[in-house]
Amino acid sequence: MLTCAALCLLSVLTAPETPVSPQKDILVGVNYFAGWWEPMPNKWHGADGADWRTNYPQRVPLLGAYNNQDTMDREIKAAADHGVDFFAILWYYNGKMGEREPNAHCLDRGVLDFMHSAESGRMKFYVEFCNHPPYEVATDEDWQDCIQFWLTCFRHPSYLRVDGKLVFKVHGGHYFCMQNGQDLSKCKAKLDALRAAVRDAGLGEMLIGCGVGGPEAIFPDHWAAKLYDFTATYMDLPQQELKPGDYPFSDLEKFTEEGRAKHFADPVPYVPYVAAGWNPRPWLDKRPCYSFPNKDEWTAALESVKKDLRAQPMLGFPGGFKAFTIYAWNEFGEGGIVAPTQGDQYMKLEGIESVFSGK
Repeated sequence: MLTCAALCLLSVLTAPETPVSPQKDILVGVNYFAGWWEPMPNKWHGADGADWRTNYPQRVPLLGAYNNQDTMDREIKAAADHGVDFFAILWYYNGKMGEREPNAHCLDRGVLDFMHSAESGRMKFYVEFCNHPPYEVATDEDWQDCIQFWLTCFRHPSYLRVDGKLVFKVHGGHYFCMQNGQDLSKCKAKLDALRAAVRDAGLGEMLIGCGVGGPEAIFPDHWAAKLYDFTATYMDLPQQELKPGDYPFSDLEKFTEEGRAKHFADPVPYVPYVAAGWNPRPWLDKRPCYSFPNKDEWTAALESVKKDLRAQPMLGFPGGFKAFTIYAWNEFGEGGIVAPTQGDQYMKLEGIESVFSGK
């Protein structure tokens, strides 16, 4: 039997075009990174200018290699058709002085293309404010500039609401503290200003979360418990040595599961994550790599988070609304990939549909 919270959440998320099964009580979110633009320099090419897709053809996406409207339209269709309920879209502030990095203005494409898509009614999205360096928001004026843009997102009919409240996430909770001089009163003032602007715009209340480490202990006096309505993790990694070959996916999944268990008794709800992979070899990353999951491993990872979500009251959004995120839709360089590719085809999406279809 579904809880009242689950039934209410389904009424929020279900668009007339795509009815959700009444048996579905867990919402599936996938992180979305709009880092794939065509102008050079871009992330498909290394420092030497060579296109790394030649050496990693299995990562080439089937629905479009660049973030543009046509690609987003196809991605929304594929995600919605296979049981994905929302995209958590990374958004970066460049500021009025110009781009923080070459072509960084293209990072807005994820949010903008979703909002402009004729397919947007088929699923939901929320903004994940990506504030890691060099994308910090340093001044109150810049913060107000961000708020004005976010208000345009919040007004979109497909913006994710949980129990009627707008969902918003600060990507790096630790960074946000540091960027406000480790002064919790300053952090709170900025978050309160965002909440007030939303109320003044007639948009209601918010659920504001922040990113923390996968196994990070959140105790009652932890800064995150004082500032935020929920915590979450984009992605996290075991502390293993870099080696020529790949560690097994089971090592990565074990770390994810053990980290999730550290949040079972948190003072604020924790939205768990599942890693679709981690293998940043194309980008010459100095962190360890893991083999990509096969169909059985991927299904087992999804079944594991489903079991924990159903058993643990503090997992999910506040109020008992069950949800998790997957790292990631399109981290093609890092290896977190749910989007259909030449290598896996639609395997990851088919796994999501199989485990969370409610059938």
